[in-house]
Amino acid sequence: MSLAYWYALLNKKQNDLNRLQTCNGQLTGKQSEFSSNQHLMTKPELTSATWKGTLAARFDDIRIDGIVASYEEIQNTQFSRTFSTLTDKMEQIRLEIESIRATIARLEAEENN
Repeated sequence: MSLAYWYALLNKKQNDLNRLQTCNGQLTGKQSEFSSNQHLMTKPELTSATWKGTLAARFDDIRIDGIVASYEEIQNTQFSRTFSTLTDKMEQIRLEIESIRATIARLEAEENN
């Protein structure tokens, strides 16, 4: 394969890495926003002045056991998995970039000899 191929591949991998780094930064911001809005899951509070009775109690149970639990699952588990996957992929691409650079250096050295 020619040097042009390896340079094009290097450029593609660097662009891929930049896109993943941007995504990681944006996702970090969204996670922070998501986290800061958790308190809204139980708003408004149900009181005798707003809504009371059996249906209100069932609704509140659904909010706490369903919605809040799901919210916490997203915040604690799914975000962690996503960041871990992103980190792994970025590291993989960094290693590929190093390998491509080594190949380019070897090919350039061969051309100069």
